Amino acid sequence: MTAGAFDPASEVLRTARLDLLLLPLEFCEAILAGDRARAAEVLGYPLADWPFGEEVQRAFPGYVERLRIDPSIAVWQGRAVIVRETGEVAGGINLKGRPRDGRVEIGYGLDPPWRHRGYAQEAARALVARAFADPETREVVAVIAPENEASMAVARSLGMRRTGELSSVNPGSYTWIVTREAFTT
Repeated sequence: MTAGAFDPASEVLRTARLDLLLLPLEFCEAILAGDRARAAEVLGYPLADWPFGEEVQRAFPGYVERLRIDPSIAVWQGRAVIVRETGEVAGGINLKGRPRDGRVEIGYGLDPPWRHRGYAQEAARALVARAFADPETREVVAVIAPENEASMAVARSLGMRRTGELSSVNPGSYTWIVTREAFTT
């Protein structure tokens, strides 16, 4: 690695049970190419079912494009959620870019076998805290479909409240928000 180059291994967010690993360019390229074996090798963990389907097509082309321009953007993009006890990937969590006008969006999703164990809440709390560690971040938002009770429970646990603002990207979904002052650590 050249001097001054960004090392994606340099920021692992650790919680009581999880490691949140940044997704480096080589991982994202391998996923887009359908080379899951190479992606697992780059990440250092077997992938099981994550990432899959719509998430790959929706998120990973942008990840690759942005990482090629600026590798340090990785801290504001996707992360793998690793269950430390088993060494397995439970799913993914991400910030959707650097703060704009003081606001950054979070997204999260776990594979079905890992749900209802508190992992999403644990991972989201760590990533929201990371977002607020940047002085430019004043608000963190999540866009949640009204039928997604589990995601709303995670949002509430972080001190988020539903704004009533409908998403322009995900029709029928609402924006949830937490300010730096209201964030419950």
